[in-house]
Amino acid sequence: MLIVCGLKREAAVFAGPDALSAYGDGPTLQSKLDQLADRPLRMVVSFGLCGGLDPALSRGDIVLGTEVVSGGQSVTPDAALTEALKRRLVDGGERPVLGRIAAAEAPVLTRQGKSALHDATGAAAVDMESLAAGLFARARGVPFAILRAVCDPADRDLPPLALAAVDPAGGVKVGAVIAGLIRSPSHLRGVIAAAVDSAAAIRALRRCSRLGDPFPDLLPPRL
Repeated sequence: MLIVCGLKREAAVFAGPDALSAYGDGPTLQSKLDQLADRPLRMVVSFGLCGGLDPALSRGDIVLGTEVVSGGQSVTPDAALTEALKRRLVDGGERPVLGRIAAAEAPVLTRQGKSALHDATGAAAVDMESLAAGLFARARGVPFAILRAVCDPADRDLPPLALAAVDPAGGVKVGAVIAGLIRSPSHLRGVIAAAVDSAAAIRALRRCSRLGDPFPDLLPPRL
């Protein structure tokens, strides 16, 4: 199983002997996917944090993608896998939301930006990796699913420091955040709020990861 995400800490949530991971910014992620072009895979899962676009979603809510869209491109996850994952999550006490995912090339920082993207796409959430994951899975002919946890809800502005907080390899640049706060201490409240939201989303992902393999009866035999 290939886990596709943006951050190293997201990949660590679903680490295990049966899971590969690919993460990083757009170019880094695509390079890693290219390196896996000939690797036998059973499925691809876009897994990690997302931004909320639907105002009804709160931090930590689980979103199962039914489609990922960007401009004229779209990829539809495997419906049977998505339904199996929904059943496993519900049986485990979670309340997943099914909805469309919008693809973005950069974080959507403002409430106004999120509202505009929601109106334009009808998407429940936004992330930067699901489209690449879906296109890769489709090209390989393997099942694809999207499981994301809301990090920043639709009514939350992200601090501008969010753009500088992550390095291309998917690591968090703590030093850059501290330096940014020294220059702009007024951003401290936004950084603290973003950290609290992120922690809630990571906890939700960890709960999902402890449910075991959600697709035991639907995956093709191990290659």
